[in-house]
Amino acid sequence: MSQKKVSKKRSKFLNRRHLVVIILCMVAMLMILSMSIGTYIISKRYSPYSSLLEIQNIDDKITQSFIILDKNDEPLDKNNVVVKFDPVQYNPTWNVNQLYLDTLLAVEDASFYTRKTNGFSIKDTMGAVVSQVRKKLGKKVVSRGGSTIEQQLVKIMVFGSNNKNSLSDKIIQLIDARKLSLKYNRDEILKAYLNELRLTPNTVGVRAASIELFGNDMSNIDKNDPKQVAQMAYMAGLGQSPSVYVQDFEKSGKERTLTVLSIMKDKELISKKIYEQTVDVVQSENEEFTLKRYKQQGTPKEYQSYVSKVKDELSGLNLPQNTTITVKTYADSNQLKELHNIVEGTYPKDDRLPNGYIEHKESLTALSVVDTKTGHILGLATNSDNPVIPYTATRSSGSTIKPLLDYAPAVEYAGLTPNTMQNGSSFTVGDWKVNNYGNQNFGRVSASFALGLSLNTAAVEAFQMTNDQQKNSMMEPFGLASYNPKGSTYTAEQAINYPTNVLALSSAFSVFGNDGVRVEPTTIESIETDSVKIKLSDVESERTMSSSTTKTMVSMLKEVTGENGSEPYAGPKYTGFSQDTYVMKSGSSNFESSVPNSQTKSPDSLLVMASPELSIATWLGSPTYVDATYAPTTYPHETANQGRVYLMNSAFKVMMNGREAKSFEFGNEVFTSNQQSNPLINKLDTLSDTDLDKLKIQNKKIDEKDIEKYHSLEEDYLKTKEILDQTYQD
Repeated sequence: MSQKKVSKKRSKFLNRRHLVVIILCMVAMLMILSMSIGTYIISKRYSPYSSLLEIQNIDDKITQSFIILDKNDEPLDKNNVVVKFDPVQYNPTWNVNQLYLDTLLAVEDASFYTRKTNGFSIKDTMGAVVSQVRKKLGKKVVSRGGSTIEQQLVKIMVFGSNNKNSLSDKIIQLIDARKLSLKYNRDEILKAYLNELRLTPNTVGVRAASIELFGNDMSNIDKNDPKQVAQMAYMAGLGQSPSVYVQDFEKSGKERTLTVLSIMKDKELISKKIYEQTVDVVQSENEEFTLKRYKQQGTPKEYQSYVSKVKDELSGLNLPQNTTITVKTYADSNQLKELHNIVEGTYPKDDRLPNGYIEHKESLTALSVVDTKTGHILGLATNSDNPVIPYTATRSSGSTIKPLLDYAPAVEYAGLTPNTMQNGSSFTVGDWKVNNYGNQNFGRVSASFALGLSLNTAAVEAFQMTNDQQKNSMMEPFGLASYNPKGSTYTAEQAINYPTNVLALSSAFSVFGNDGVRVEPTTIESIETDSVKIKLSDVESERTMSSSTTKTMVSMLKEVTGENGSEPYAGPKYTGFSQDTYVMKSGSSNFESSVPNSQTKSPDSLLVMASPELSIATWLGSPTYVDATYAPTTYPHETANQGRVYLMNSAFKVMMNGREAKSFEFGNEVFTSNQQSNPLINKLDTLSDTDLDKLKIQNKKIDEKDIEKYHSLEEDYLKTKEILDQTYQD
């Protein structure tokens, strides 16, 4: 080929390349112009006071002293001092350890002290977008945010807990962060950020949070001590999702700590040797690495669970500072002591019970007692050193979820009745084969029989009769929707396996004894300071289902403890109470198939009851999901009942002492409208498998719209990224 032809071809290629670059530049300019105009409009509309943002310097320590009493004015916890705020200082030197500061910046904003841009980082923002898309595509990524320290500080100062992470919110944060960075130096901004962090419900600022969680203010840390390094890693990673990492410390909290430790090693903040030693400390099961708040030092163990819940409720209130606050609760100290004996397995066994003992003393136990009508929390107890387990430990609900997620919505919206014929034999949903306990098949059975015998196949079938919107309209007022890791989407597996805790379950089941109405649970009766009573908000209550649905569900649930039910020996009729005065449901979960010696064991064994007076949930379980050594035996069936029957009957006996059992009462309140009812269900008694498949398809059409929209946006993003990557390469 001649030199002239080569030159001409190369010139044509360069012209074409230049044209592509020019077009991309024009598109980019248009995008920038559009974003600038949008940003200007949003800033004028939503952030008119951004230029007035000021960092408030508070240099005084803030404490509160609580005296917590039972309903008879007996002390449950007295003169317990809580450090609400302990100021961070940087002049003349930082009063928090340098290892923590370096780790925090490595995790949250690595270019904080080095970047030339004011308040924002283009590289980190793009990196965060790519990470989120990779995460959505199922790729494993180390979670790091794209927001700078300035942006995060603005988010706390301007939005507080009302931040929705919308595009307009992000733009406002970017504008305000830039203005803040022009007004203050980096040290001032970092100090303000550390003092504004809300890492626990009871504290403001990182030093106060560390005092509550670990008993130190982070001023003196030995970077050669693996235990203290683990604490630093946990604290530095806590800001991403504080409530999750505190409440689920053993799983999510430790996983986050390990992620931060890997960043510390990569950034050479710690040596490889210290990294390996610290990982061993985090993963050990001998409580080398745990939270101080779990110990509740100074509080009698029999009161610790209840007192912890009281303090969590108090943390959400705006109470006076640097003063003594007296709190009166709904608990009875003597009953709390009895409940503690029950969960420890030392309460005297009732000889009338056909079952009743805890198989392994090393198993964990927990129970919750709620007043059905008022929502008053009357008791919380656990044998664990972690007192918050009854209201924060997210475990599987097993079959106890069936009346709430499967049957109640099907009765309310799809017209299911106790006599509706259901599938009592195995069938397949996607790749999942739905089996009953012991792989038993029953053919066509009534819904009442199916719920009474706790058939998984029928429960999943009932689950499929309603769509996500209808399920969520009940799970929200039940107080259970927030536990769904998939948001407002529900999967068939959740029909027999839904994450929650014993307090949430006892509160949700209270609707069956209160004509379908749930009252928000609370421990606090009154609060006083200096003899001045503080006015509390009215207790919230909400109808979850119609009176007729409640009546139907109570009728069906009575089959559980009937002669042919799954739990004929579980009810407190053996301790002197009529079977007409309560309803019950049991549940258990399964280990992963990879857990050794777990074939006949369950990590979670539950029993929940509701009566017109009390709603009680009990849990007996394995300390971990990876070791079945101390898990309750669930096969044969009678063995599974030993522990949970003992817990339930003993708790009901203690709490009903002096009370008279009443019968259920139902009104005529309506919950749903004809427009909300599922139009696809006409003759439930004659439904075939084909009908259910059609119904499932119709219900899923609603749920799949958002997924299709997401995939469309994701494809647009990937195309744009591909063009940009190609442009950078050229």
